Order: sequence, then C-alpha cells, then structure tokens
Amino acid sequence: MKFVLKNLARRKLRTTFSVLGVGIGVSIMVALFTISDDFIGQIQQAFETQRGDIVVTQATAEELESDVALYHEDQLRGISGVTVASPMIAAILRTDADFDDRPAILYYGIRADNPLVSHMHMLEGEQISDEHPDGVVFGWRAWEILQQKMGDKAPKVGKPLDLMDIVTSQGFQQVFSRPDNWDEMTDYGKKMWALLRLTKELGVHPDAIKEETPAEYETRTGRKAPPPRPLNLLGLPLDDDQYAKWLKERHGIDYDPAHPEYAYRMKLQLVTRGVCRTGIMIQDSAVFFHLNIAQIIKGKHERVEKIKVRKDGKLVEEEVQRPASCTVFVLEVQAMPGDESRAAAVTRVRDAINQSIDELRAARSGDVLQRHKEIDFFEKFGLVISLIAALAGAIGILNTMTLSVFERTREIGLLLAVGWSRMRVLYSIMLEGLVLSIIGGLAGVAFGYLEVQVARVYFAMDALSGDLNVTRSLHALALAFGIGFLASLYPAVRAAMLQPIDALRHE
Repeated sequence: MKFVLKNLARRKLRTTFSVLGVGIGVSIMVALFTISDDFIGQIQQAFETQRGDIVVTQATAEELESDVALYHEDQLRGISGVTVASPMIAAILRTDADFDDRPAILYYGIRADNPLVSHMHMLEGEQISDEHPDGVVFGWRAWEILQQKMGDKAPKVGKPLDLMDIVTSQGFQQVFSRPDNWDEMTDYGKKMWALLRLTKELGVHPDAIKEETPAEYETRTGRKAPPPRPLNLLGLPLDDDQYAKWLKERHGIDYDPAHPEYAYRMKLQLVTRGVCRTGIMIQDSAVFFHLNIAQIIKGKHERVEKIKVRKDGKLVEEEVQRPASCTVFVLEVQAMPGDESRAAAVTRVRDAINQSIDELRAARSGDVLQRHKEIDFFEKFGLVISLIAALAGAIGILNTMTLSVFERTREIGLLLAVGWSRMRVLYSIMLEGLVLSIIGGLAGVAFGYLEVQVARVYFAMDALSGDLNVTRSLHALALAFGIGFLASLYPAVRAAMLQPIDALRHE
C-alpha cells in the first residue's frame, strides 16, 4: 500500500484530475438521486400518510378530472371497517405566467375530518374548520409569494380575503396579465374585467362571482332584501353607484353599497384563516379552502343548470339538477373482528367498493402513485444521467492508469527482474485504481451533498430535506469501487504480462 500511495503522490496533478473525474460522476449521482428521492418520497408520503388508507375516484377518470357525487358518502361510510369517508377537491387555477415555478395555482377543498388537516403544522392562525367554512389556509410558500407580489394588498391572517385583490394587484400583472387600457379603466371596469377573467379564462365557476340571492340576504341580515341588481344595456350588472340610484328612483330604497352588513355580498366571502407547513413541497405552495367553498370555485356545488338539447329537430333549453360532488373520497379503515390485520381490512374495503359501486374506483393510497409513469421515468432519467457521468469518470481512470503503466514500463520491468511476481504487479496496479476511485467516491459524496445544499439555498428548493442520503451515498461508493476495478483491469493485466527484458529496453 505504501508503494501505491507513493506512486500516486509522485503524479499529483494527474491523480487530482482522476479523483475529480470520479468525484464529479459520483456527486452527480448523489445529488440527482437525493433530489429525486426527496421529491418522490414527499409525494409518496402525501399519498400514504395524508390521503388516508384508500382513495376513491371516478372509475373513468384520474384524480384532477374525477367527479364523484357526494351522495356516495353514505354508501362508503356503510362499508364495514370504514371510519372516515371525507370528500376532497384537488384542482388548479390557471395563470398566464409561473406562480412558484408552475403555470397554475394548486388548491384543495377539504373538511375538518380530512387526514391532511392533522398533518398541517400551523405557522400562524388556525386550521380549516367546518364551523367557519369561509376560512382559507395558505401553504407557507404560497403565502410568501402573495406577500411579495401583493404588497399593501397582501392578505393578513384573520382579515377578509378578496380574490379580485389578488388578480388585480400590481405584483400579479405577469401572473394574470392585464388589458392594454388598464390604466384608463374605471374601478368598476377593473372589477368586471377581473370577474370575467376569473370565470372565462382562469377556470373559476361563474357562481363563485355572483352575489348572494335575496333569500340568502334575508337569512343573513334578518331584513327584507332589496330587488336584485339588474343588467345594463351591455348585459352587465349595474355598478354600485348605478344600482343605488336605481333602487332610490324605482323603489324608494336607500342603499349603501359599502355597508358591511346590509349591502349585498358576493357568494364567496373569504377570510384568511392561517398559514401552514405540511412538509410536502407541492402542498406548501397550495391554497386550502373548505370543501364548500372549493365546490363553488370548481363548479361542483349543488345547482340547477340550463342546457340546450335537441328535440324534434330544434334546440331547446332544459333544466338539469347537478348534485354536489368532489374529485375524490379519502377513506380511513380500521380492522374489524375476524380480519387478519389492518392491511387485510384495507384490501377488503377496497375490493368491496370496486365490486359493488360500478361508477367508482378504489385504490390503496400508496398504490395510486404507481399509476403515474412520470415518477418511474424521473427515477430512470436520474439513473441514466448518473451512469453517463460515472462512465466519464471510468474513462478518466482508464486513461490515467494506462498512461501510468506506459510511463512506468521500465520500472515495472525492473520490479519483475528483481523478483516481483506478476500477481504482485497486477495487484499493485489494480490497487492504485481502486484507491483513486475510493478517494474520488468520497469526494463525490461530499460534492453531491454540497450541490444539494446549493440547490436548497440558491434555487429555492426549500422542500429538499438537506440531509445526506446515506443509502444513495453507499450506492455511489459501490459504483466508484466498481469503476476503479473495471478501469484498472486492462492496464494492470497489461503491466503484469510485460516481459522483463523487453520492459527494461523500453525508452
């Protein structure tokens, strides 16, 4: 070993570059797999620990497109062993530019019995509550972005939240865009543009921007409701000033549109309830509504719709009753007497749903991820890149060891002449390559760890754990050892096969 270390020390520059070659390949492997493992692990954790035991979706659709009527809740709760059957909505609000590196805002609609609520660590305020369904909880990352982009209009915990403030705030100009004549528009014009933008282009259901009905007004205030707001010649609702004037002239009613209690309100009167951390990158950039609110935003609330159908060759309007729905049901299961285990109870409930309710599909929460081939592709992509980087390191060691043998031909011939066996020569050359690889592997693990820390700090990848992935590091060291062995094999054999007399004659 002493002889090997001396040989490496004599060629410091070449040894350094060989170590760097292996180290870079190993560091790429450690960094890529640490990031991908963290990413996949977080998604897996979200499905396994924050989606209960079973996820139930529409049989013919994936989660985001799924539509499951809420009347299935009683059926699901009636299955032996089901302790929680919580409806949930997962949806996106489209944007023109990136919101936290994504062209959409992810939002959830959940109830207080959703398993996700127990995983919300509240940094400020309170969790989602069935008693206060108007409350909105922000993931900490989404909250930070709102504070940065909205400035003075930024939401405050415990205060009302106006969706139009978000859409029309100066900082969101790129995320939601604006018309060219924005500065010339009246306040009412800006408001109407924002409302139409929310519904026409950003995926919000029209009912979400409507005012409460007279019946809802009377229930809330306990007084007779003013006549509803009429439309102007352009088919748009009268603005506040026009509406107040119309009520006074037509009905003799004094109406103050700014009155906090006795003015008509929009259906969605939201309050910022709190800020949370879930530990899941995607969810920490999301917004959490109560299920009732998310149903209106997504258009999954109970309602009557008019649709056009063809009858006797003519298009006629018919009213259709739409039941309240969600995108998925999250189920929690407990073992019943006679079940072998809780896992057996989960399997039994899953099979019972799939066999008895044709329009639904049930799957274990942990199994849902397996249907997403993108995850498998992501893992394979990281493996391919790592192997390419490792191959580059192997070529570097092969080159170094081959040149080393070529330069030391006379030295090797002398060693053979004074009694070294061919196996000893083979062993010493192989050992040099392995030492280079192990040193490079250890350096690569350190470099890979630093690369992950740089990604966390300078690329805002805060969701990365930041911990050294020991398993992947051992894999990388094993790869480095394998690289050293294979790359040293040819030059070692070549050195061992030299004839002493020919080696001593080598110039």
